[in-house]
Amino acid sequence: MLLSSYSFIFFFIILFFTYYLLGKTSKIQNLFLLIGSYVFYCSWSLDFIMLLILSTLITYFIGNKIKKSENSAKVNWMRLGVFLVLIQLFYFKYFNFFIENFNNVLRLVGLKDQLSLLKIILPIGISFYSFRMIGYLLDIRNNKLKEIPTLLDYSVFIAFFPCIIAGPIDKSGLFLNNLKEKREFSSSQFTDGLRQILWGLFKKLVVADNIATITGPLFESYHTLNGSALFIGAALYFIQLYSDFSGYTDMAMGISKLLGIKIQSNFNYPLFAQNVADYWRRWHISLTSWLTEYVFTPLSIKFRDYDRYGVIIAIIINFLVVGFWHGAEWHYIFHGLVSGIMFIPLIWKGKMNKKIKGSNNIIPTKDEVKNIPINFVLFTLLMVLFFVKDMDMAINYYKGIFSLSFFQLPNFPLQKEIILLILLMLVIEWIGRDKEYGIKEMFVEDNGLIRWSFYYVLVFLVFLFYIAPKGFIYAQF
Repeated sequence: MLLSSYSFIFFFIILFFTYYLLGKTSKIQNLFLLIGSYVFYCSWSLDFIMLLILSTLITYFIGNKIKKSENSAKVNWMRLGVFLVLIQLFYFKYFNFFIENFNNVLRLVGLKDQLSLLKIILPIGISFYSFRMIGYLLDIRNNKLKEIPTLLDYSVFIAFFPCIIAGPIDKSGLFLNNLKEKREFSSSQFTDGLRQILWGLFKKLVVADNIATITGPLFESYHTLNGSALFIGAALYFIQLYSDFSGYTDMAMGISKLLGIKIQSNFNYPLFAQNVADYWRRWHISLTSWLTEYVFTPLSIKFRDYDRYGVIIAIIINFLVVGFWHGAEWHYIFHGLVSGIMFIPLIWKGKMNKKIKGSNNIIPTKDEVKNIPINFVLFTLLMVLFFVKDMDMAINYYKGIFSLSFFQLPNFPLQKEIILLILLMLVIEWIGRDKEYGIKEMFVEDNGLIRWSFYYVLVFLVFLFYIAPKGFIYAQF
């Protein structure tokens, strides 16, 4: 049941009216949210609903133990909880990866006895809800939660349906605060939510899904294409991934607003970033902030005696985790490794934590004109390590880009209307880049004719360019 599907609209309408008309108290509303979230999850992964419920119960029990324990017992309970979450994540997502690489080592030393791979199906959303569970346990251990939530509220936090498939990975304290009081219907919040859903649908259905009609065939026949076509393909995929993932996030945030719940934003216009650090402060914010708090910061403290070298070690480990989180494939791990290495010049110059203050003018500054294209090219090249099937494809793809054929005209057809749609999205987001999402305040203060004409144009484009439903890219993680 995709957020952009008709079945989801039907499901959400029923939940919405039940939630506000029959939800007389916060507990009843939270119960409806939990039931709805489990129904939504079952529509994706009926086989693994019990795994989600069981891991929720276990981590909630351990969280209570952490809260009630003292000193070493508190730490031991926390370690047990994190271990149990990681061991289930390891089994479903990484077990075959290690078996496969162990077999490769055996082959290198001439041994024939090999371990068999298991037929393991990856539970949908396991990477996202596992990090929610771990963050919750660590927050209790670090006394960041003043009180233990009810089992009902905690279950909603873990399974909240707009977020369980592809995030964001909300912090426990901020999300649980939403559930304490009864949510009243707000017309202004309802309008804002619908507006953000519309923008998310445009980015996903109009931009991302139509770019996929180009990148899909391009990657299948990449070995026949010249360097310029391969580079354009990587650039298009970069925009596709952003439109797909941020479109999902906009829909998730808009749906949450309709229910009176605020969740964390995951994107802050990363295509307009001006350097590596600026990009990662804007891209997949909930994951990078989670890892900064729970991985990078503890490591940087541990390695502080090594000065800049310690920061470099911490950042590279942090981004190796980013790569490994995405999947049990070497190209993801190298994607994380290269991402960390890209920070070294900034760390060496002491500029890693220096935030870039961009302008809010429509006309970009000289620095923006220079830095944004350079940064886009760098991350376009890095994106190759994200979309390839394996490292062999990555090596061959890079060989193709960095060849003399890069200076030839691309030998792959591009649809002009898709390029125009990409430009439309980028222009709208550039104009509204200081807002929560691109069209949040666009034409809001103008007369109704202009505002509603703009919305109707977006709706018309959604229906005009709608193609067969495609899943969200990050749902596979």
